[in-house]
Amino acid sequence: MPTVRFFLTGNFGVPPLNAYANAITFGLFRFFGGEAGPLAMRTTAAVFGVLGVAGVFALGDELRRLDPKRLTLALPFFAAAMLATMRWHVHFSRMGIEPVIVPLLWAAATWLYLRGWRTGAWWAYVGCGLLLAAALYTYQGAWIIPPLMVLVALVLWWRQRRHPGEMTVAVQRRQLTGSVIAAGLALLLVTPLLIFFAQNPSLALLRPSQIAVTGSAVTGDPMQNALASARMFLPVPGTGDLDPRRNLPGEAALNWWQFAPFLAGAIIALLRIANPAYGILWIGLVGLLLPGVFTEYAPHFHRILGAAAPVALLAAVGLDALVRTAAGTGARIRASNWGVWVGVLLIAAGALNSAYDYFYRWAALPDLFHAFDAGLWQIGREAGARAESEVIYVTPRNADHPTLAFAWTAQAHTHAAPVSFDGRKVFPVHDGATAAPETYIVIEDEDFRTRLLLPEVLPHATISETILDGAGRPYANFYTRPPGEAARRPPQHEVTAQLGDGIGLAGYDIQTATTEAGKVLYLQLHWRVDAAPSADWTVFTHLMRRDENGDLVQVAGNDSQPGGGSLVTTRWRPGWRVLDEYEMVLPPDLPPDVYQIEVGLYRPDGAHLPMGEAAIQLGEIALE
Repeated sequence: MPTVRFFLTGNFGVPPLNAYANAITFGLFRFFGGEAGPLAMRTTAAVFGVLGVAGVFALGDELRRLDPKRLTLALPFFAAAMLATMRWHVHFSRMGIEPVIVPLLWAAATWLYLRGWRTGAWWAYVGCGLLLAAALYTYQGAWIIPPLMVLVALVLWWRQRRHPGEMTVAVQRRQLTGSVIAAGLALLLVTPLLIFFAQNPSLALLRPSQIAVTGSAVTGDPMQNALASARMFLPVPGTGDLDPRRNLPGEAALNWWQFAPFLAGAIIALLRIANPAYGILWIGLVGLLLPGVFTEYAPHFHRILGAAAPVALLAAVGLDALVRTAAGTGARIRASNWGVWVGVLLIAAGALNSAYDYFYRWAALPDLFHAFDAGLWQIGREAGARAESEVIYVTPRNADHPTLAFAWTAQAHTHAAPVSFDGRKVFPVHDGATAAPETYIVIEDEDFRTRLLLPEVLPHATISETILDGAGRPYANFYTRPPGEAARRPPQHEVTAQLGDGIGLAGYDIQTATTEAGKVLYLQLHWRVDAAPSADWTVFTHLMRRDENGDLVQVAGNDSQPGGGSLVTTRWRPGWRVLDEYEMVLPPDLPPDVYQIEVGLYRPDGAHLPMGEAAIQLGEIALE
């Protein structure tokens, strides 16, 4: 009976909530005639981004009720508008990855808890518990949200202790019961994930251990990262994330139109921090920035994206102060209030600035082609379209690369995946004439060797398609071998040896018959595949010299799987000739002599090919 798995073991141990959300979107797209691809993933992110704006609005309305004398009805509108126009949030609402869920979870969970605390509504506590559990199923950067909610509860409890007459004993009991319900439900729902991590501790610790700060000049230390995280809001060049995948390189998280109200709101909240409405915002800001403080390469915009929600609310506090100032004490908020219009103009100016930076400046970066694997996506889709009529080879990326695999499976559901190999080290070719065309897809700026080798092996192969990168340069060429053409370029030195398990040796090439100590000896083996091998074999290439007793001893060598592991023997196909290259570094103290080259294959369990022999003796090489 097949095992049903709810948790995913890939993606560095990132929990699966976003993956299942994408699966739902993929299903909807296919139902309505679309495809499961980047657009569907971006749609998922856009939905979470929009819901995050709604969550910030709801939280702003609840925070306003904690300080009704100093916060106006404009606060939640300003907060939602600020988040919706913040380039930082807009960017990740279109990227299609899980960090965009974090602002939603923090804002909505905090709103529900405050709503339950104020009204006693059981549904609010239940909803808070659900979202706290969801935080642990979403993304490592969201794991800070449950501890932050504990701090929110302590702040509310502390205020209640200072003002004991504000709540009756019955209300206090209901608040305590509701808090227990939220915490208990969250713990209950997250238990399966905790059990999974207990059974797979490496997955729980994999990503945190990979990105934790080391105190080096490159990755920084917590103090340096804290300073970088604080500076990322200051709109001057070089303060923001430098990665073009996450940001307009170096651009701050906020522009000047957004920074001014944020700074004013942060100062106001700090001065009023004794009131929970403001203390909660500072708890959220500092807490959600912590994942970036203790991980490498700060500021890292997507690890700390959750902080976009409290940033928007603090900016709204600054704008709301204008509205309250213009209204006067006790005055109603009217359309003629100049503070409202100043706030609207600031948000509009910030939105225009964000749109210009994001849709014009950032979108024009040529680096985005590589940053978002646009070329790999095109390769996968085109390979899938050709799969029905052609054999497809791809170099030097592995066919298991997430983007390639996703694009391929979205396009071709019933055909074998492309043959992937690293053409800088190995080259597979069907030796005889082929009945159908074959296409070698070569990523040109990564594999410098295949385009030089192809004219020798398949002189009639022509470029049938070219993918251009963001700068208009060839990124990948499709070299198509016509049917009926036999492979050329026989080995320099022919060998007829049947090793076993369907593997034979047709010969070898060597760079030179003479060389010097301290240099590199290049050896290319021409394997012949008579039948599909049943095991993964490791190839050894040894340079041997006879000692004083006449026995051969190894003085240099190389042991590795074919193609540096990029084309293991279990992936070899009958009829292939595999050109497999090895480098042997010669020790600088080797004396001049004639040396013997020997090769063979082995498995970790001790099995050897050729069976019954130590190795195949190839030619000799003289060291001058």
